Amino acid sequence: MAQPPVDSRKTYDAFADKVGLVPNVRLKDNLIQGLVVAAFTLLGAWLGPALIPSDWGLGSMAVGLGALAGLLCGGFVSGLVLMILGLLRKS
Repeated sequence: MAQPPVDSRKTYDAFADKVGLVPNVRLKDNLIQGLVVAAFTLLGAWLGPALIPSDWGLGSMAVGLGALAGLLCGGFVSGLVLMILGLLRKS
């Protein structure tokens, strides 16, 4: 008997959602995560000088430190949301 054709993309996505530990290749997820990380980075660069005390003597480094903090927070938050969405997709 002939086997029905296997959609390798759907199989990969199902495996990624159930098991994890493989790269997420969904274009929509990656675009959303990229936009969220960019927004957090810009927000961090904007808030950095306001939140870092001026008596620390960092000056313009506050923008870079804020951007770095925004980059890390954006990556963590968006990754956590995508992880939860992946768990919900599986069920």
